[in-house]
Amino acid sequence: MIHYKEIIAEHGGDRASFLSFDNEDDQLHLLPYATLTAARGSDELSALIGVYEWQGGPLFMLVNGDALGSDSVKLSRLRRLVAMRGDAPYLAVAEASRLTFYGVGLDDNSPMAIDGELDHVQLLIPHIVNRRPGFASKQRWISDVILKLLTEALDALVALGIDNGNAISLAGRALFTRFLADRHLLNDEVIAIGPSGAGSLFDTHDSVVKISNWLDDTFNGDFLPLSETTIRTFPAEAFQTVGNILRRAESGQLQLDWSEDWAKLDFAHIPVGVLSQAYEQYLGTHQKDKQKKEGSFYTPRHIADLMVHASFAALKRDGKAHTAKVLDPAAGAGVFLITAFRQLVKERWQHDGKRPGTKVLREILYGQIRGFDINDSALRFAALGLYLMSIELDAAPKPVEKLKFERDLRKTVIFELGNDSDSEGSEGLGSLGDQVGQEHNGQYDLVIGNPPWSSITNLDQWPTVIERVSRIARTRLKNDMAVALLPNEVLDLPFVWRAMEWAKPNSQIAFALHGRLLFQRGEGMDKALMAICRSIDVTGIINGAEVRQSKVWPNVAAPFCLLFARNIASPPGAGFKFISPHLEGPLSESGSWRIDPAKTEIVSIDRLEERPELLKALFRGTRLDLEVFERLSSKEYPSFGEYWQSLHGGTSKQPNCSGKGFGKLLEKSRLNPKEGGLPGYSADMLLDLPVLEHCNFKGVLLETSKFRPFRQLYKPRVHRRGQANLYKGPMLLVKKSPNALHGRIGAAVSLTDLAFNETYYGYSAHLQSSAAELTKYLCLVISSKIALWHALITSGGFGVEREVVEKFNIQETPLPRFDNLSAANREKAASLFAELAEGETPERWKSTDEWVGSLFDLTPDDVQTISDTLAYGLPFSDHKDAARAPTSAESRKLFADRLDNELKPWAERFGRKLAVQPIASPTLSPWQFVAISARVNEVGQIDAALLQSMQQAADTLSSSEIIYRDEQSDCLFVGRLNQARYWSISHARLVARRLIWEHVDFLSGKLAA
Repeated sequence: MIHYKEIIAEHGGDRASFLSFDNEDDQLHLLPYATLTAARGSDELSALIGVYEWQGGPLFMLVNGDALGSDSVKLSRLRRLVAMRGDAPYLAVAEASRLTFYGVGLDDNSPMAIDGELDHVQLLIPHIVNRRPGFASKQRWISDVILKLLTEALDALVALGIDNGNAISLAGRALFTRFLADRHLLNDEVIAIGPSGAGSLFDTHDSVVKISNWLDDTFNGDFLPLSETTIRTFPAEAFQTVGNILRRAESGQLQLDWSEDWAKLDFAHIPVGVLSQAYEQYLGTHQKDKQKKEGSFYTPRHIADLMVHASFAALKRDGKAHTAKVLDPAAGAGVFLITAFRQLVKERWQHDGKRPGTKVLREILYGQIRGFDINDSALRFAALGLYLMSIELDAAPKPVEKLKFERDLRKTVIFELGNDSDSEGSEGLGSLGDQVGQEHNGQYDLVIGNPPWSSITNLDQWPTVIERVSRIARTRLKNDMAVALLPNEVLDLPFVWRAMEWAKPNSQIAFALHGRLLFQRGEGMDKALMAICRSIDVTGIINGAEVRQSKVWPNVAAPFCLLFARNIASPPGAGFKFISPHLEGPLSESGSWRIDPAKTEIVSIDRLEERPELLKALFRGTRLDLEVFERLSSKEYPSFGEYWQSLHGGTSKQPNCSGKGFGKLLEKSRLNPKEGGLPGYSADMLLDLPVLEHCNFKGVLLETSKFRPFRQLYKPRVHRRGQANLYKGPMLLVKKSPNALHGRIGAAVSLTDLAFNETYYGYSAHLQSSAAELTKYLCLVISSKIALWHALITSGGFGVEREVVEKFNIQETPLPRFDNLSAANREKAASLFAELAEGETPERWKSTDEWVGSLFDLTPDDVQTISDTLAYGLPFSDHKDAARAPTSAESRKLFADRLDNELKPWAERFGRKLAVQPIASPTLSPWQFVAISARVNEVGQIDAALLQSMQQAADTLSSSEIIYRDEQSDCLFVGRLNQARYWSISHARLVARRLIWEHVDFLSGKLAA
């Protein structure tokens, strides 16, 4: 007998993460793989053994190499069938005691084994987990193929004059029938309806009417509404389109040649979740105007899975999971409803001790699932998905007649709340309006979903939303004066407030929301976040801002977050877990992300209210950055904007003698009645000035004598101009986009008058007595790493969804007043500026950073923290690449030395000497290690067994760090992912803190309890 779990362990995997298709105890956890378990009797799938999961999702399907033999055709078919699931990226073939990995794919390429020639065999699975070798970022996924085919079919039907809703019903019925046919659920009598068998069931008016009547009679419900009268009106060409959906490969045999065609698909192996994802993607692409207005985005299956599983874990702790009633108030095509349905079946199975049959499946569907949406098209897809999932989860779906649905899903399970909701001009409130009555209040154990993210929608009925949310806020906050905090008419936050009514007390709420809730400053968003945090007990927030525009959530450019909460007002001293997953190259490109417990921060609600910048500081930096920021804030330095206002008047946001430069004349420039009706403004005052061109923005002191005059480069009229005093020197010029290469805000001084365009912000000091000295000082401060760092950890835009430092970010930089500088510091400023003007070098910039830091009373460690955060936390591609690049031997040595320095005083308190040294890890290891040993002259080494157990533990936890004490060698091993961001000097200090706090027994020489 082959012990597959042992083979997996020998290759660096976790035994507990493997689910065997033949193990009765695993069947409960194999519901997501129902299409595979149901079809394992077929020859094509007989070699499948089980599935290995990572972070709750499949990493690879395990294949019995002996059963496969040397049959490359069978391997190719397996590779294609697994790819049709759209989840596991790999097949692993087990032969004797060896694993060979193959990437799955829909293409007709021959299977190519992934190079697994590692120094240590136990590194293979960790290597696959973290590096994703052989994965093509442009790989075609099954949901993309179905989306393409579905879009082509529906577009063709609409082009024939068929109403969009009827087109969806017709195509949906064809898909449902294909689903039944591929799973061998159509009897001979039904197949005979088609003139040429199952593949022709939708070829003619008569056959479509007959099969539709059979569907209605057999499954009842509101099965994608479509009457015989309507069918008779369709042109004959429509049946060629939907007929193609029924075309299968001959004899149902999967063909090796590949093309994106209905005939190449096998719906016996395509999970319902794949269809639902494709449906939502279709709605997003086919109804773009509507999606833009409603602000809805399709939800990837893995994100819905994560949210549902996390919420049910909480319900399970409360003993409510198997009876939970679930609501998605923005259901769309039903991704959350379908995932929750499957989870409810699992919970019921676990509670009852037996797999739910057809009757129990119907009880769960009708009694425990509810969905609202404003979009009728979406709900038609949702209904189809729920019907299909009911069949997919049924272990005994034959005879098909027993699958009858007793009641309509509409108005019992899913509710359409639109008002002619498929029309582009619809402005109904849907779930936020009066159509959701009080009968839904306090009815649900889990309210979950991905509500619309749009803002400033100008809905006619928005005041009623304000009134309703205000009423809820007054009750929850126990404040009769509380009002709705919904900045810019954002649509997602009202759903959170309404969920407080719909959910039972102390039940669960989980939403995917726009990331502005976490980071946007001004306009009351920070207060909106606090009102929510006080009204419900937020337990966790996953911040997805860094992984936006990646395969983690494809085609979504907006930052997002996942919020988890209990429906009860937060108690005194409450806090929540805050996690910010990183972009990780191949891992992110494969659509995966690491929910890293080692990166989890506990955020106090009280501290967040005091310090709204807290989440941004923890996102882009660490606790060390927060400490530096708090010390800076305690000094109460004026901001640059406040200081400039004190010198020139205006406001701190719009001080005089400052602003963007001129804008070039545009076709859309308004006609100016004060200047003869000509477009824009006269540029007479600029014509003879030298003008700053991008190529001339070099160094800290601009050589304006070499610049060309304005009149040579621009027309005599401009789109915008600003006041004449803006262009008078001496002046400070700041570039909007930071210099990604140097990690600094681009700033320079012009001692003379100068014209500059709108890509620069100008600050003219011509009215000041020490104008030249002032602008040079400001240039040093704004160019220092401290200024860019301050913008990075406080701005709600820069480093979240923008890569540009805005004027208000620059003006929020804290600034020691120039007039308060000592004579020595004024001389130092002049000297540093002169050196930089002579030539910029890393050493001169380092001196500048240290001097600017000294003005703020920052220590060298504080400046190091700032440098580390900028090196790996800036939102530019070079910095992202640097953050995830493999660490160097030099940086690991510096890390170890600093860790040694931090721990040594603590060990010496106990009369103990320690040595910290990096340990060489095998080639291609995703981990690097340092050893902390009491045997100074014989620092411990990691043997193969210890390395294997540590890596298994880290991968099982999805952690970036693992700490292990080997009492036999009196050594503490610290392992961290082999990514540069985890091996900075600042991270060495953080590791030291954790060891001092959590491993004092080792530092003192005591044995662990």
